[in-house]
Amino acid sequence: MKALVTGASGFVGRHLVAALRGAGWGVTTLDRTPPADRVGDLGTVSLRGVRVDVAFHLAGFANPAASITAAWDAYGANARGTARLVREARAGRFVLASSCQVYGRSDRPCVESDPLRPDSPYSASKLCGEALALAAGREVVVLRPFNHTGPGQSDAYVCPRIARQVARAEAGLQPPVIEVGALAPRRDFFDVRDMVRAYLLAAEKGRPGEVYNVATGKPVSIGEITRILLSLAKVPLRLRAREGPPSLLTGDPAKFRAATGWRAQIPLRQTLADLLAHERLSKKETVRF
Repeated sequence: MKALVTGASGFVGRHLVAALRGAGWGVTTLDRTPPADRVGDLGTVSLRGVRVDVAFHLAGFANPAASITAAWDAYGANARGTARLVREARAGRFVLASSCQVYGRSDRPCVESDPLRPDSPYSASKLCGEALALAAGREVVVLRPFNHTGPGQSDAYVCPRIARQVARAEAGLQPPVIEVGALAPRRDFFDVRDMVRAYLLAAEKGRPGEVYNVATGKPVSIGEITRILLSLAKVPLRLRAREGPPSLLTGDPAKFRAATGWRAQIPLRQTLADLLAHERLSKKETVRF
C-alpha cells in the first residue's frame, strides 16, 4: 500500500508517517518545510506523479486564534489547498482532517448531524474545506478530531504549555510557578497515537462521503489536566490560574465506533506522563547546548 501524507512534518503527521512505515506502507511526504519528499505550499507544490492508495490530508492552517487576523491565509490553506489536493492528486481514497470546531460551543456531546456554527476564520475555513472535498466527486472520508495531545505538540496548545512549564521549573529555568488560564473549560482530550489509529481505520473502514467525529465523549477540565501534570512533577510547584467561564466541547464517537471499532486506548495520565517526559528531554538538551 502507498500513502501520501500532507503536513507530514507536523505534530500528528510525524506520528502518522512513523505508524504507516512501521506497518509496511510506502509513504510520500509533503510539507511546507523540510524534511519532506515534496516541499512547498499545497496551493502551488507540484502534485505531478502522485499516485497512491490513500492520501491522508493533515496539512493546513492550524491556529484558531491566529486566524482572526489571518483569515485569508486560513482560507487559502484549509479550503483552496484542500480543493486542489482532492482535484489533482491521484489517490484511491482521501482521508481529510477537519476539526471539531466546526460545531462551535455546545452544552452536550456534538453529533455529526448537529447544526454547524464555526466561530472563527479557522473553523469556517475547515468547514469550507470539507464541503469542497466532498463535492469533488472523489472517494473522501472526513474526520472531525477533538482535542488530541501527546509528545511533540507545540506549546501553543494547553497540555504541552503546562507540561513545558513543569519541565522548565524542574530544570531551574523558571520559578516554581505554573501559569494557567481558566481551569473550568472541559475538552475531549485523548492521545495523538489513538488519533493516528483513527486515520488508519478511516482509510480501511470509513465509508466514502461520510463525516465522523473522533472523540471519547468523556470531557476533562483544564483543572484536571493541570492537577495530573502537577502530580507528576519532581519538585513542589505553585499554581496561578486566571478566572474564566466554564465551557464544553466534546463529541459523540458512536458513529465512528460503529463503522470502525475505534475507541481511545491510552489512558490520559499516560499521555500526559509521556508528554512531560518529552518536555523534560527537550529541556535537558537545551541546558546541555
